[in-house]
Amino acid sequence: MLEVAVILSMLLLLLGAVLWAGGGKTLHAAQGSGIIETIPGPLEVLPPPAAELVVLSYNMAYGLGDPRQPRRPVDPATVYDRLDAVIETLAASGADVALLQEVDFASRRTYDIDQLQYIAAALGWGFVARVITWECRYLPSPFWAPQHHAGRLRAGQGVISRYPLVQNMRQRLSQSLAQPLLSPLFSPYRTVQMVDMQCGDRTVRFLNVHLEPRDIVTRQRQAQELVAFVRQVATPNCVLMGALHSGASEVTARPDGPGFSQDRTLEIITSGLRDRLRLVTEMHPPSASEPLYYGRDPALVGPGLQTVETQVVMPDEPVSDHLPLLVRLRWSLPLSAQNQRPPDEHLC
Repeated sequence: MLEVAVILSMLLLLLGAVLWAGGGKTLHAAQGSGIIETIPGPLEVLPPPAAELVVLSYNMAYGLGDPRQPRRPVDPATVYDRLDAVIETLAASGADVALLQEVDFASRRTYDIDQLQYIAAALGWGFVARVITWECRYLPSPFWAPQHHAGRLRAGQGVISRYPLVQNMRQRLSQSLAQPLLSPLFSPYRTVQMVDMQCGDRTVRFLNVHLEPRDIVTRQRQAQELVAFVRQVATPNCVLMGALHSGASEVTARPDGPGFSQDRTLEIITSGLRDRLRLVTEMHPPSASEPLYYGRDPALVGPGLQTVETQVVMPDEPVSDHLPLLVRLRWSLPLSAQNQRPPDEHLC
């Protein structure tokens, strides 16, 4: 009996440690408001409304480098170098708004750098919106190397803008059904971040999306959930970009890899939203050829916006396995027409 009691006590202590490590969530609701911030003393003054709007989407891989490469501990200088590379890409692109995925918010593994604030302050832009998608007190990964455990973690998605941000909402998508029992405590939630930006008298709605990168079944289910959500909230001035991880939108080194041809993620999204958003399919001008092993994600825009230019940006030193996508937009409808919402539109 004593041995049984000792074993049960040890198991309870282990369960308690796991629950503690996987806890520490600051936002518990699956859906809810994100965080809108202003950068104190921004270098740029608020620009006047322009005839065109430049949007850039970039998956940053948390400043940890290409996830397909063997993951090694990074030093502070390497993290700062990768963040500075993101800043240089954004500054050179002439973007007005940046939609960022896989961003660390003062996590231990990237030396407590609030990456969103760091980038916004360096650019001199005044407005930031973030949603937390991955958070725990202690992430024991990589499991076999305790000295390199990630530790305290807080990460997510973010939008940085020259123009004021007036709404920020998080819509979680379902997780993989194949995860072990306690794994969701330590796993990120794939999320749609919905941010409204005020540009003069017009409001532009950005949908910053991050879908499941590995499991096709889960990703396609998330695509269906994304369609249902976007059909409720899409406006004429709406832009959907992000890391969709669709095989049809990826440039991979192994196009004949397992499941490549079976991935219908992009088809689900485009067919489900064809009466709300259109897929940007052409490059204006055509983009230069990029290495075959980098991911390339699409953009969808509403009828109130006209595509002037779409470009896959090839940075001097890419910080992840995804290349930035730049879209230059122009207002295509008169202001009076843009202010009319479709009858079934739902504003959150």
